[in-house]
Amino acid sequence: MRGFQGVQDPRILAGAETGDDAGVFALHEGLALVQTVDLITPVVDDPYQFGQVAASNALSDIYAMGAVPLTALNVAAFPPDDVPLGTLRAILHGAHDKVREAGAVILGGHTLNDPALKFGLSVTGTCDPRAYLSNSGARPGDLLVLTKPIGTGVLIGAYRSGWLDEDGTHMLVRNMAALNDIAGRMALSREARAATDITGFGLAGHASELAGRSAVAICLWFDKIPVYHEVFTFIERGVNTIITSENRRHVAGSIRVAGDISATEEQLLYDPQTSGGLLVSIGSDEAVGYVEALRNAGVEAAAIVGEVVEAGEPYLDVTRS
Repeated sequence: MRGFQGVQDPRILAGAETGDDAGVFALHEGLALVQTVDLITPVVDDPYQFGQVAASNALSDIYAMGAVPLTALNVAAFPPDDVPLGTLRAILHGAHDKVREAGAVILGGHTLNDPALKFGLSVTGTCDPRAYLSNSGARPGDLLVLTKPIGTGVLIGAYRSGWLDEDGTHMLVRNMAALNDIAGRMALSREARAATDITGFGLAGHASELAGRSAVAICLWFDKIPVYHEVFTFIERGVNTIITSENRRHVAGSIRVAGDISATEEQLLYDPQTSGGLLVSIGSDEAVGYVEALRNAGVEAAAIVGEVVEAGEPYLDVTRS
């Protein structure tokens, strides 16, 4: 979107210029629309599970804004000559069930022929225009909470190589399909200052964006970051993604990584996530209670992973602890 001059309208509260996870459009004093669209390529072979993950991934942008999803439209790119029609039906079924779990409804959608299978949703939600989460509100003194483990890019690669066992695959799919609704709702109720969901740019990319938009420095404590089991083993076996190196280049000028963090550990910071957790900037007086409430509600991986500090120039600092 760089170089694109968006429409100037006072009703646009979050748009292309703000770099938020979703757009926000004020309807009246107490109600705004929140809109997003996202689609992904298959991350598992089971089409129903893929539909669930793709739906959760798209819905996450709504939750990152502290909003509530209302409706969705399917967006499907489908190679008609290579994939049975029953596969598409199973993908749609998985997405339908996940959207219903979120309390929203699918109104329809659009399908197009494409050599590569892709699926996702366009989602519309609502929020109070006076109280929603953006990526520009982090303040010095805040603590940072991450609500899901990182490492999905590595584990998806291991799965495709036949190295991830049945238990590992089940755990991965379960976490990717899990909604971020509880994390988003509780963050808003505890007056969190900012949030973003961790997806394709990896933890480093999204944390760096949060720092830049908020004009602060973000310090991540590597040993506190929740990580999927076996992820470092797979990295050492050579599992990687094309996007990982791109993510690393993207933040090269704005990240400082402590010397005692290994190359294997650092690689995980740039690992692209599918349907990752929320990174929430919240007041230090609320952070511990927020994490405890999340864990009690079943968001077991939630952890305080860093802090926000004042800085003359935004940057991301990664230390051991």
